[in-house]
Parts: sequence; structure tokens; C-alpha cells
Amino acid sequence: MAARVNATSQDVQKPNLPSVQAQANASQPIPVALPIKAKIEMKGGGIRDGRVVQIDEKGQKLWIQGETEKRSLPLSQIEKIVFTKGAVVYRTNGVQFIRGEIPPATSTQAKWNGIPISAFELKDAAQGQAVVKLGPPVVSRGQLRGILGVAKDRQFVVDEMQFDVQKKTMTIAATPY
Repeated sequence: MAARVNATSQDVQKPNLPSVQAQANASQPIPVALPIKAKIEMKGGGIRDGRVVQIDEKGQKLWIQGETEKRSLPLSQIEKIVFTKGAVVYRTNGVQFIRGEIPPATSTQAKWNGIPISAFELKDAAQGQAVVKLGPPVVSRGQLRGILGVAKDRQFVVDEMQFDVQKKTMTIAATPY
């Protein structure tokens, strides 16, 4: 005689779909390094040199440390920030290297557009250590998995930053080393 199984009496677990979707869509912190020397290109001409020490989203200002003084620049007047080759870069483990003296892990530069300025946090201005939270819609889930895979073994070093003050967003171009 064949055994009868009552499927309704078995405990069948379904995944919590909203929770799984939230994890897949959640932003992930990606460590990035800012080289110590930066050239800030101003709209309408002019260049300022220094180390980026703070990005003040509420005050809409960038703070830079020059050789002798710390000063602020309105984000609305900045065309872009270019981090120079030959500048000292610190890895997340504190080891430093000179950008340009070692080849990047890949010649492919990552460019992330539409990042909320609030998603960027400068953790250690002295060593240029920062974190940018990436996720949809800035990058797709597939792109995020790829970025996280690279970030496991490599350090993303920022090449350029630009700001869109009206949208309160920024663009970061970075190369993994």
C-alpha cells in the first residue's frame, strides 16, 4: 500500500521577500582613498591646491588644507577636483605608496554618477581614507557585486570628483590599485 503524504501538514518556509529585496537594494560602503594632493579647478578659471579635509553637505562647502591654512570653497564654484599623480596615497591598512610609481590593478577607471553627497564620508582626512555608499540606482546590483569583489583585494583611489549642488549629488572617478 502506498504511503500518503499530506503536504499541508509539512512546515514549508518561504523567504521573507521584502527583506531579501531590501538587502539586494541596500547601499554598501566602499572604501576609497583620496591622494594627499589635489588640484581644485574652479568654475570660471583658477586653481586651488591642497588636501581635501572635509566635504560639508549642509554648508555646501569643500574644506582644503593648504601648506599654511585651512580654507573653504563653495561647492557651487568648483568645476572638479583632480587628484594628482605622484601624490602619496594611503591604503586602508595604513601602508602608503606614491600614485604613479606602481601600476594600477587595472587600467579601467570606475565612474560613479549621481552619488548623494551624504553617501560620501571622509573617515581620516590626514590619510585620505573615505567611504562611499554605493547601491541602486547609482550602480546596479550586478555592478555593486563587481565593485565589492574588486574592493576585497584592491584599494579604489579617487582620480576626480565633481559636484552637482542643485541635485545634491557627486560623481567620482576611481581606479583600483
